[in-house]
Formats: sequence, C-alpha cells, structure tokens
Amino acid sequence: MKKRIFNIYIRLLLIFLFLAIVFYLIGGEQIKSQEEASPEFLPDGVLQELSEGITVQQKFTVHTDTLEKITFLIGTYDHSNRGLWEVTLTDETTGEELEKKAIDTSLLLNNTYYDWTLEYPVNNAKGKTYSFLVGSECPAGEAPTLYYSSLKTDSGKSLSINGDLQEFQLCFRYAGEHMFLFGKFFWLIAIVLLLLIVLDAAWTIWCFQKGKNTFILVLMSVWEKYHFLIKQLVTRDFKTKYKRSVLGYLWSFLNPLLTMAVQYIVFSTIFRSDIKNFPVYLLTGIILFNFFSEAVGQGLISIVINSALITKVYVPKYIYPSTKVISCAINLLISIIPLLAVTILTGTPLTPALLLLPFVLVCLLIFCIGMSLALSSAMVFFRDTQYLWGIASLIWTYATPLFYPESIIPEQFQFILKINPMYYFVRFARTILIDGVSPAPPLYAYCLISAGLALVIGGTVFKKSQDKFVLYI
Repeated sequence: MKKRIFNIYIRLLLIFLFLAIVFYLIGGEQIKSQEEASPEFLPDGVLQELSEGITVQQKFTVHTDTLEKITFLIGTYDHSNRGLWEVTLTDETTGEELEKKAIDTSLLLNNTYYDWTLEYPVNNAKGKTYSFLVGSECPAGEAPTLYYSSLKTDSGKSLSINGDLQEFQLCFRYAGEHMFLFGKFFWLIAIVLLLLIVLDAAWTIWCFQKGKNTFILVLMSVWEKYHFLIKQLVTRDFKTKYKRSVLGYLWSFLNPLLTMAVQYIVFSTIFRSDIKNFPVYLLTGIILFNFFSEAVGQGLISIVINSALITKVYVPKYIYPSTKVISCAINLLISIIPLLAVTILTGTPLTPALLLLPFVLVCLLIFCIGMSLALSSAMVFFRDTQYLWGIASLIWTYATPLFYPESIIPEQFQFILKINPMYYFVRFARTILIDGVSPAPPLYAYCLISAGLALVIGGTVFKKSQDKFVLYI
C-alpha cells in the first residue's frame, strides 16, 4: 500500500509538471497581461473650430497599469482641412512632457476616431493623472474640431479651452495593459505548489503508517472497494437515458444542434443579433448550460430513487449523486464533437488554446457535484425541491448570457453576472473557442473558486444530513 501511495504521488508530480509547462506555453501573454480600455463617452456635440490660437486640454486619471493609446472623436464640418495639430501628453503630477505628435489634419475624416498610439508606452500609470493638449496651426475655416460629451466624471471639471474650465469633457478613451502578478511569478507559484504536493505525499505516507486517514487515503479506499459499483451506476444511468430510443446516442449530437438552429434563427434573424461568431457563441452556452441543468436535475433525485439500495446495502451515499453527474458528463463530452464541428464550419481556427478546455469542463463537473450533493440532501426532507429547481434553472438560464450579449445588461444589474458561476464557465469556453487564446488569470480563479465553494458547501450539507436519510426515504 505504501508503494502504491508513493507511485500515485510520483504520477501526480509528473502530470503537474507537464500541465504547468503546457499551460505556460499556451497561455502566453494572456496570463501575463490583458489589454483594457476606458469606457467610451457618447458624443453630445462638437467644440468650436480648433483653428490657430485655440488650445484644448483634457485631464484624465488612468486605471490601467500602462498607458499605450489615446483615442478621440474627430469632426470636420464636412469640409477639407489644412494645417497641423500638435498633441502633447503630460504627466500632471510631475509636469513632465512625455510625448508630442504632429497630426496632418488634411488626413482626418468626419465622425471618425483618431488613434494616437504612443511611441513610448507609459509604465506604472495606474492611479496617476495625465493630460493631452491639442494645439492648432490650422487657418480659420479649414480646421477640424473634437466631439464632447456632457457625461460628468468623478474628477470634476477636467476639460479646458484656452485655459477656461468647461462643464463637459472630450469624447475620448485611453487603452493600456493590466499586468497580472500570476504571470510574473508563474514559475515561483508552480514551485510552491510542487513542494505542497511533496509535503502532502510525506504527510499521507506518515498518516498511513500511523493508521490515520487523509483525504487521499479515503478516496483510494473508496475506489478500491466500490469502483465496480461506481462503473455500473454510471453505465446504467447513461444507457437508461436512451433506452428504446430509435436514434439512441445520436441525440447527444442532435439535441444541442437542433436547439442552436432554432435559437439561431430567432435571435440572429428576427432580433438581429450582432454577436461575433454567433453560432459558436450560442452553441457553447447551450451545451454547457444543458449539462449543468441536466446533471443537477438528475443528481438531486439520486438519493430518493436509490432508496431501496440505500436501506439494504451500505455504500457511501455521496456516490449516488456523483455518479449521476458523471453519467451526464459523458453526454457533455459527446456534445463537444458537434461544437468543434460548428467551430470549424464557421471558419474559426482551432488553436492550441483548445487544450485548456478540459480545465473548465472539470471545474463545471465539480460545481455540478457540489450542487447535486446539497440539493439531493434537501430533496430527501423536502420533496418540492425538484419543482423549485425547475423554476430556479429557468431563471438561471435567462440570467446567463447564452443567446444575448453581455453588453445589453444594464449597469445596475451587472452584479448578476458577477455572482453567476455559470457565466464564468461559459465565458471561459467562449474565449478559448472564439478568440482562440487563453482566458486571463482572474477567469481561472473565478472558475476554481466557484467549483471549490460549491463542493465544500454541498459536501458539508450532505455530510451533516446523510445519517437522517433512512428516516425520510
């Protein structure tokens, strides 16, 4: 047994090293930094013509770690322009001029954004105040102007024309990068986790020699005793779902595709959805959410429907909801095939980031097991739980951006997304499939935290109530 434990941890260490290397190579710049831009201010009008002798200065506070680009909205009055604008970026804290640029106004177009990409990006910019000054050498009647917005900011009056403060501000935005400490200290974190695995291995072997139990030892014992039963339960649940069905397992392909086809027609044609690569966007949400809804729905009735077996044979009761979720996971894996097919057919390339997809699937699986443990306990004592779950899952469907863009949710309701674990799982998968890159580190953290919290809460509820199951089933 001691040798077996040792071999398990050796394999675990090798797998961890392999995954760390693969993750670092695939994650690339996405785990180190992420491009961010300030909110865009909608235009309310244009300033006076910015001809020779007129200067405009806009102050702003940066909320990104670097400052790399400033964009402002141009107006030309639909006439030709002549002359130069000179824009100057200044650090308001030190008064230092950071960069200047001359803009040929004859090249500016009406109602278009002009991107001023800094030659030397400003580092450590977060929390500091900067300003850009627009000076003009254009003759009157042949000068462009800038759009303004009446939207107020927390910094108060920030726009001045020839030194006079205004009640509004320019229509502009800035862009930069947000740096992640996770990417900067990735290998240090990996080494620490590696050492923790080694320490856990030593602790497990010591506990085994002293006759004490650990989490790993309990899992090994349960698998050794009940692995045949677990396999039988998973196989039974999977086969039962398609029993006497003509198409059988093909429904795992057809269900998500037919659902996507109907919703695609409705939301892309009737409601004119402009979401990038809408078929993949929609199908990703449908597949992940259908698995979640089905797995939890099956898991919550697992104790009740296995009551005859529970009262006659001793088996760790958490096996029943867990195997229900695992059997549903087989359908999820089959459903991934048409998702990849649709991705290829829509012209979206499959990138190495696809190798990160198992991470979100495992997190979702753990999340569903945690939910099933909690709800299956509630189902024993309160049989209306399954009907309440039907209503809750319907509300949850519309609270998750499956067929609509995140941008249509009003700002006062954005908190719904932040507390919705399914939003993070779906967004993670969409980033991999549609954008072809690794998600940013915070999204990994949200998925892990959601899965971990659900498992801890569900496991705690289940453990405290399982001894009373035989009295109510």
